[in-house]
Amino acid sequence: MIKAVLKSIVAIILLAPLTTDATTYRSIRLDNNGGKLSAKAGKVFQRIVRQKAGYDLFCNENRQMRLVLSEAGDLKAEAYRIKKTSGNTVSIEGGSDYGIMYGLGKVLHTAYVSPAGFRLGKCEGVSEPEKPLRGIYLATHFHNFYNDAPIEEVAEYIEELALWGYNALQVWFDMHHYNGINDPDATAMIIRLKKLLEAGHEMGMKSGLTMLANESYKNTPQKLRAEKVKWTGFYGCEICPSKPGGTELILRQRNEMLDVFKNIGLNIDNIWLWPYDQGGCECKDCSPWGANGYLKLTRQLAKAIHEKMPDTKIVLSTWLFDFEEHDKGEWRGLADTFSKETPWVDYIMADSHTQYPRYLLNHPIPGNLPLLNFPEISMWDNMPWGGYGANPLPMRFEKLWQEVSHLVTGGYPYSEGKFEDFNKVLYSQFYWTPNRPAKDIMKEYISYEISPKYATKIADAILTLEKNMGLKAVNWFTHKDAKKEIIVPQQDYGAKKAFATLDAVNKKLPPQIQQAWRWRIIYLRAYLDYALRTSHGTITPEINNAFRELINISSLSKDANFVVRPPYLPELYNTGTHNH
Repeated sequence: MIKAVLKSIVAIILLAPLTTDATTYRSIRLDNNGGKLSAKAGKVFQRIVRQKAGYDLFCNENRQMRLVLSEAGDLKAEAYRIKKTSGNTVSIEGGSDYGIMYGLGKVLHTAYVSPAGFRLGKCEGVSEPEKPLRGIYLATHFHNFYNDAPIEEVAEYIEELALWGYNALQVWFDMHHYNGINDPDATAMIIRLKKLLEAGHEMGMKSGLTMLANESYKNTPQKLRAEKVKWTGFYGCEICPSKPGGTELILRQRNEMLDVFKNIGLNIDNIWLWPYDQGGCECKDCSPWGANGYLKLTRQLAKAIHEKMPDTKIVLSTWLFDFEEHDKGEWRGLADTFSKETPWVDYIMADSHTQYPRYLLNHPIPGNLPLLNFPEISMWDNMPWGGYGANPLPMRFEKLWQEVSHLVTGGYPYSEGKFEDFNKVLYSQFYWTPNRPAKDIMKEYISYEISPKYATKIADAILTLEKNMGLKAVNWFTHKDAKKEIIVPQQDYGAKKAFATLDAVNKKLPPQIQQAWRWRIIYLRAYLDYALRTSHGTITPEINNAFRELINISSLSKDANFVVRPPYLPELYNTGTHNH
């Protein structure tokens, strides 16, 4: 533990600036002496810089700044070293192409890019990640951003996450929508998931697939259906593995799925086996699911996976084990099983909706396996998730992370869309440097995405938004029962002041930054936090326009489920103004 703390402190110190470069460069030359991955990262770097500046800094013959990318044999594979070698030259060295890419990301994220040009920030030094597995899970359901947005837009977003240090991407083929693996809609989803994994693969990210242990298609035979788990999600088409023919059907369907994903041209590095939400069975032969039916089934699933994909790592999820500390014996049963036999999985994944499972904070990890977390970064804002703009929660996630940072070897935040962009960046940096303060990460994010000049003011406003989000009274349950009103909290930690602060900042930002979606979702969050209190929950035309803008930012269609779609009322659109 002491070594880990010292290592993190050293990493932060080494990243302190050796010099302060106040020069704003109007053109950049990028020299890549690395390989294919760093070349791809260089193209992403150039795309982002062009977008933020509003013009091409890479085509000017009078090149004022030079970035030189190369490998260095004295560094570990993912480590990087950044240093200024002359007045206008910055060297980015990596232990491999990965290190070069992450170093380039650090240069980008500590810089300030605006129509004035590119200004270097505090980036010199040596750094390497402490957690080896830094993944992101993209939920593709409910017609959310990942489900429906143009694939090119999602691919670009994945590229940007890789530059923040994410090195693994996970997807899920949600079976309950379809009538089988050959259902045309299932085929379309498999093609989409393949494209998402390909986008991650091009950025060096490991590819992963999720399987709920006993999920199935919507046409599951009635005689094989599982008994509903009363306290969690359930679609009614799950299979009971204890019924005659149940396990056989599950294995047949999983083998079909493995064959399809094995043949898409990408290596599947890991597969998750998932217990609940949806999933599980409460029949007498399966209960308690997490310590009984689930373990029996995952033994056989692991064997089937290894027969098809021998090198694929298997992750056993314990999501919602003994949920809300109702002890059904699931954690104890898992620990007892793994004390008596060799685990059939390579990792354990643990997390929950509200707090980290208390069992793991007080007991050894079952089987002494490497532990992953699964941070819930999306659903902290009541429904609709992302419906009111950004949901940055730096203080909450810092507290949760501090409890488990010494236990985990990495993790995969759960993402529903772009609205939790800051939360993704927060965890990417926690995984890289576990003891880095959340406020320090927030300052870097704001300085890069918005403005270093106003970083402190914006950060203070975001902390106010977080306090108001924690009240959890804002809710919109269904469009069908819409009454053009939203319940808002009576308590207020300063919504008016927060919006006034961000509104004043907005007027001083360059047009490219004013219009950038990451700024807009923060600004609109502050606006809605204040405006809904002022209107006592009534959706005014101006509020409605803000909802419409959020829908456009996330490329949501009319098919989007109410849990992810802002409560926009079409009949009010264009009767107000966008000038909030």
